[in-house]
Amino acid sequence: MGKTFSLMVLVLLAAPAQAQHAVRVEIEVGHSTKVNVGQAAGLNCDDLSVVEAKLVTSKDKTQNSLVLKGKSAGSTYCRAGTGLGPTVLIHVVVTEPDD
Repeated sequence: MGKTFSLMVLVLLAAPAQAQHAVRVEIEVGHSTKVNVGQAAGLNCDDLSVVEAKLVTSKDKTQNSLVLKGKSAGSTYCRAGTGLGPTVLIHVVVTEPDD
């Protein structure tokens, strides 16, 4: 059983990871928006020069919102939820305001 079990574990670990679909959010420089991320906790953004991001917990503590504010034109990815538990991947596109 030892060799068979080890082989099964290796096969499972080598299986391709499923890509998570990213939610696309477009905002203008200087503007903000909220994205409900459920109970996802923890936050990581690739490029903080493009967007300012913070997680805000609802008053009843049942859900979190990701608050995004456009800092400069460009795009980046943010993930609400780190480690174990639910995660939400956000593709943030920040555009220049229309004048």
